[in-house]
Amino acid sequence: MKLFSNLKKNDQRKFKSRRNIFSFKSIRARIMFGFYIVIALVVYLSISNSLSLNSIGEDTRNIIEEELPLLITNEKLQINTNERVSLVRSYVLFGESKDLERFNELTEESRKLEDVMLQSNVADEFEILANKSKLLENYIQSNVFEAYNQGREDSARINLSTVNRMTDELISGYSELGVNRETSIVDQGEDLLSSANSSIIVGIVISLVVIIFSIIIAYIVSNRISKPIRKVSNRMNAIANGDLTNDPMVNRDQDEVGQLIDSTNKMSENLKDLLGEITNVSGSVSSQSETLTKATNEVEEGSNQIASTMQELSSGAEAQANHASELASSMSDFSEKVYQANESGESVYGSSQEILVLTDEGSNAMNLSIKQMGIIDGIVKNAVEKVSGLDKQSQEITKLIGVIKDIADQTNLLALNAAIEAARAGEHGKGFAVVADEVRKLAEQVSLSVTDITEIVGSIQRESNNVTESLTGGYKEVENGKNQIVSTGKTFEQINNSLKEMVDEIKLISTNLSGIASNSDLMNKAVEQIASVSEESAAGIEQTSASVQQTGSSMEEVASSANQLQSLTESLNGLISKFKLKV
Repeated sequence: MKLFSNLKKNDQRKFKSRRNIFSFKSIRARIMFGFYIVIALVVYLSISNSLSLNSIGEDTRNIIEEELPLLITNEKLQINTNERVSLVRSYVLFGESKDLERFNELTEESRKLEDVMLQSNVADEFEILANKSKLLENYIQSNVFEAYNQGREDSARINLSTVNRMTDELISGYSELGVNRETSIVDQGEDLLSSANSSIIVGIVISLVVIIFSIIIAYIVSNRISKPIRKVSNRMNAIANGDLTNDPMVNRDQDEVGQLIDSTNKMSENLKDLLGEITNVSGSVSSQSETLTKATNEVEEGSNQIASTMQELSSGAEAQANHASELASSMSDFSEKVYQANESGESVYGSSQEILVLTDEGSNAMNLSIKQMGIIDGIVKNAVEKVSGLDKQSQEITKLIGVIKDIADQTNLLALNAAIEAARAGEHGKGFAVVADEVRKLAEQVSLSVTDITEIVGSIQRESNNVTESLTGGYKEVENGKNQIVSTGKTFEQINNSLKEMVDEIKLISTNLSGIASNSDLMNKAVEQIASVSEESAAGIEQTSASVQQTGSSMEEVASSANQLQSLTESLNGLISKFKLKV
């Protein structure tokens, strides 16, 4: 039993696998698959016929291009050999030269035909005959023509018997080769006929197979398409008749028909669920309509109570609106006073800002004065240092002047010594004496100039000392003024900081007053809104009271509508009862 169940499972798996092979995702693919199989069989038939015809054509071409030309060539050789032997006999009997010339022409033609045979597929068989043909040709030339030409006519006629014997052997070989060639051609022809008959039979069989397969495929494809459609049509008719109790249709296809089956199953299930929901909703609406009828009666009674309560609320809202109006006028007076205080604070803040600007300008001017005094202090200090340097340089000049004076004195002394030596030299030293005199005069002028320069430098030193003393005193005064300005600047900075603190305090006061003014505006607006809201509330309460009265009349209409809804649900239940939802 276990073995039988396993075999059954294997058969089921094979069946499912075969079904999967022929399952398609579209009808077009299924139809095209059938056409492809038919086309493949037709192509196979065409290829088979083409191969058969090609084989027949090759065999026919072989007979026409090879076998028949060889047979014809073989016949030509037989004729050529007989004709040449006849010419030999004629030449021996009559001795005409034209017979000899014709013999030579036929011999040349025979050689060409032999070359054709030697290049064919029977070259091995024909080579023996070609050798016999050469022997015959040589024998005729040497033993017949040559003997006849030498006057030995009897010997030539006797040798003709040998020629006849050799010719008979050669022609017998040609005949045998021709018979073999004819036999080969006949065999190939029979093979061609057999191949043609086989091709015809194969073509007929394949054509029958193509026709049978085409019919089978057309039947399978049409059945696989029409059968599911009939199932869908029957199911749609059942649904149209109100029968929704059938199980979902089994679908094993993935094409458009399979999608149609799935859609029909979904539609049936959805329609069944929809009708079930409608049944439930209909019952619920029927029960709710009864509840609604009771509720409308209760609402109508409550609306009458609400109307009386709304009238009391309306009188209270009017009193609240009067009190809110009085509060709004009081807040308006308070806002005016706060605004006046805020304007005064802003005026004080503006004045303090102007003072703060002036103090900032004074502070900036003092900073500039301090900087300028610093510059003046630097300039005076630099002037004192430069004058001191000038005094030092004038002292150095004095030293240089002393050196120059010493050089001039030594030069003058050397000029005197030179004049003395020139006088000792006599006539030879006159020129040197003149030069020495000029040098002495130049030294005296230098001495005089040095004296003048010494006086001038001394005067410069005295003036530079006076300037140095004056600049030193002025520098001390500049330092005192600088310290005084720095002290004044610090005082200005303290005043400026105090003013800034005062301006900040005034600004804070002004800001607080602005906030109070804004809040008072908001409070005033809020009070006015409260008054308007109170008035609107009173009006709204009156409208509400009227609406409540209208609600009472509307509830009566709702009650009548609920009764109509009850009758509609009964009609809907009657329609739903026509459908069978359960077995």
